[in-house]
Amino acid sequence: MSILVASILAVWLLVLSRLGPCIRHRGDLVFFVALPAALAATINHPAVFRVVDTALGFPGVSSLLSGTLIMLAFGLFRSAIVKAVVAADKQEAVLRRGLLQTTAAITVFCVAFGCAAIEGAVSASLSPDRTSIDPASQSDIGVFVFMSTLCIYMIAVSIEVALVCVKYLPRMASALFRVGFGAVAIGCTVAVAALVAKLLRQIIVLTYVGLDYESFLQGTFDALQALCALFIAFGLMLPAMSGRVTAWQVYERYRLLRLHRLWRRTVVANVVIDSVSIPLKGVISRNPRARLHRALVEILDSDLAAGGTLLNSSDSKLVKKSEGALYA
Repeated sequence: MSILVASILAVWLLVLSRLGPCIRHRGDLVFFVALPAALAATINHPAVFRVVDTALGFPGVSSLLSGTLIMLAFGLFRSAIVKAVVAADKQEAVLRRGLLQTTAAITVFCVAFGCAAIEGAVSASLSPDRTSIDPASQSDIGVFVFMSTLCIYMIAVSIEVALVCVKYLPRMASALFRVGFGAVAIGCTVAVAALVAKLLRQIIVLTYVGLDYESFLQGTFDALQALCALFIAFGLMLPAMSGRVTAWQVYERYRLLRLHRLWRRTVVANVVIDSVSIPLKGVISRNPRARLHRALVEILDSDLAAGGTLLNSSDSKLVKKSEGALYA
């Protein structure tokens, strides 16, 4: 249960992280991905879906709401990934196909749910023993259709997004983007495994074959879907943070921190302008980039004055990486 709560909090954190950009730019696609996903995850929580079913007077309607919301979120998720990594001249056909697939899947999902309700698999009567009904546990072809539609659609989207992320990963210049989209690809892979487990469970419920594995598959699905939400939420937050990391010169501050011990060991008094140039002070300065440049100059000048004997191979690699931060 703790990983389920953590995954819900992670998705809501993604919503909050994109709220500012959404307001400033009067729209943000990642925000509109995260919001329905967060609502779906919240509704799916055992303490919430019972309240929703009871409040709306229709046991099982929480499954309809959460399923529709998560399918909408995945449809927008695919659009967001396509817009982020695919060339503009190649986006239109992919986005149009995705919109048609999402519309068709949600339509089939809702119609199948309605048919299952009409057939009595999802009862509209609120008796004390049915207020917490799980429609996905009913052996009915209508239930199987709406649950399998949900699973197959999300498997298809997850595979497509994972392939797009992996394809474009080597072309991404920013390390944060690479880590972020790598996490998204892992999350989508985990989602496929979770949804396959869910689909197998639905086949077991419908056919009564392999009932001993039903609870295991449901538990696997619950754990993997929570893990998937954590990876995807984390992955989508990282690229959004790249602008802030650049503005705050986080990498330059990190390089100063790494250089401090080398600076103290190698620098000589006659090349130091003043004590303000100490790298450790530069970490908390307003202009760490200038401090990094000064620290590198002092280290290299000191090594030059000593005839190139101060820096070993490890030190030289550290200096070279730090120089790279100035030209990134």
